[in-house]
Amino acid sequence: MQISVKSDIKKLSKGLSTIQRKQIPFATSKALNATAFDAQKSVKTALDLQLDKPTAYTKRGVQVEKSTKKNLVAKVGFRSRKFGKGQGAIPQADYMARQIKGGTRVPRGVAIPVPVPSNMKPNKFGNIPRGKIDRLLADKDKYFSGVPKGTKDGAGIWQRMPANSKRKKKGGKIRMVIAYEPKAVYQPRFRFKSVVEKSVKQNFSKRFQSAMRQALKSAR
Repeated sequence: MQISVKSDIKKLSKGLSTIQRKQIPFATSKALNATAFDAQKSVKTALDLQLDKPTAYTKRGVQVEKSTKKNLVAKVGFRSRKFGKGQGAIPQADYMARQIKGGTRVPRGVAIPVPVPSNMKPNKFGNIPRGKIDRLLADKDKYFSGVPKGTKDGAGIWQRMPANSKRKKKGGKIRMVIAYEPKAVYQPRFRFKSVVEKSVKQNFSKRFQSAMRQALKSAR
């Protein structure tokens, strides 16, 4: 997504002398950078409003690439393999793209583990806590993985339910706590483009005017 501010600069630069116009690239770069950080703040705020409890990791992924006088382009987006910096095996752009545009997620392995909320509480971010699957499967008396005979619910991780406060043996009542899904389909949920466009519209003009005033003072 690209947002142009060329018309704004042309309009805001009317009436400047030839000498003053030499300061336009400097002022433009400074204004673009300030506006980009404004947009970054707006995106982080919107994450809390539009998504359910976004993680701190997701918010750290909203990054800015600053412009220069020779390259009057400032970028705002989620860290990817080609944009931004930071730690984490999965760049935030990889999964936020589905929240912004929608799409289908396919598993890295055989299936995608999805918690069954009525039987296993996900963490506050709606995900399976890290290491949870390994801990469940380590308790072989209580949990097992696969497709039980006689069930129509498919593959997943199942819990053997206790009876009269005592754990039932194999063959007793069971319930699925994590489902193995072949894919996950996402609908667009995060309005990234409109958030950024609104922030740029609200902030660029005043940022440019402020930067131009400073540039003209330094040019005297």
